[in-house]
Amino acid sequence: MFKMKQKFIPQFIPYWDQTEIKAVNKILQSDYLNEHKTVREFEKKFSEFVGAKYCITCTSGTTALYIGLMALLEKKSFKSIYIPDYAGIFTAYASVQAGLKPILTDVEKNGSLKLGNQPKFIVHSNGRLGKALDIEDCAQAISHHTKNCTSCYSFASTKHITTAGQGGAICCDDKETYDILSRLKDLGRNDRQKLKPMSDNFEFWGFNSKFTEVQAAFGLIQLKKLPLRLKRLKKIYKIIVDELKNEKIEFFSDEPKWYVDMLVDNPSKVLENLKKLGIQGRRFYRPLHQQSFFMQKHHSEKSFKNSNYLYEHGIWLPSTTNLTDKEIKAWALDRFGSLSGYAQQYLFEWGRLEQIPEAPAG
Repeated sequence: MFKMKQKFIPQFIPYWDQTEIKAVNKILQSDYLNEHKTVREFEKKFSEFVGAKYCITCTSGTTALYIGLMALLEKKSFKSIYIPDYAGIFTAYASVQAGLKPILTDVEKNGSLKLGNQPKFIVHSNGRLGKALDIEDCAQAISHHTKNCTSCYSFASTKHITTAGQGGAICCDDKETYDILSRLKDLGRNDRQKLKPMSDNFEFWGFNSKFTEVQAAFGLIQLKKLPLRLKRLKKIYKIIVDELKNEKIEFFSDEPKWYVDMLVDNPSKVLENLKKLGIQGRRFYRPLHQQSFFMQKHHSEKSFKNSNYLYEHGIWLPSTTNLTDKEIKAWALDRFGSLSGYAQQYLFEWGRLEQIPEAPAG
């Protein structure tokens, strides 16, 4: 189990205990390490959890985005795809790798992307759902699946569950898409469900993106714990909102599904102050049009009003679900406001600080 060795509260840490360790040890004493029955069991349980008919696992969430796009391109032809300007770089990378031109689009105020019927990559930012048609990034919305849509998930160590550090999955509802995904992830072979010696006949092109039995065993235990963690995250968010409800801090209209978030006047100063107290937070994603990856093309700042606003004001707070109520409730009315420009001088105490240092003058 991960244990913090000092009085430091990270923005997020993965959590596991002896149950995951025992499950992994059992695999290490078996005859299979590469994909076998445990992987199939995890895929079945995960598809049931999100409400999809089919699931395939792969090496990472970014790989899931790429393979999901490639499967979609085998069924319909398009050369460009709309992606939200406020998002991680992952959807942009996957789109370019798939040979598509990513078209950056401003988001709604809650970070979601709403367009017509154009090909688009919906990213459910912090679990706040957009309207998906063809493909969606559910890395921050692990319990969601849009019916008849290709849904991509991440099991990295900073997500809701982890499969021992990295991993990803793609869920869908039609057999044709499932068959395409299955061969894309396994070097073009189309016999992965038969649990027999692998074929040396490669009928199609594909990638080596297989899951391992160790990852699946770890993930099965994490998946059992997930409902309680999601419930705990809701409580953490409610506690924080209740503590700050009389302050001029801007919260979103609905609760997050991944990290606890808020909007403040000067996020850099707020985060600097929290860091001095041994509390880690982080800024919202830098808009894609400000990334070096896109800087070779000119983009009007007026075109991305909402994504710019989210980046200029948004912070993620510690969201580790094994923090206690006492740690979360221990907000100290002190100097937060002088640094944020909003609240009346708040600092996080979180029950771990021996004393609260004075904030810098001014």
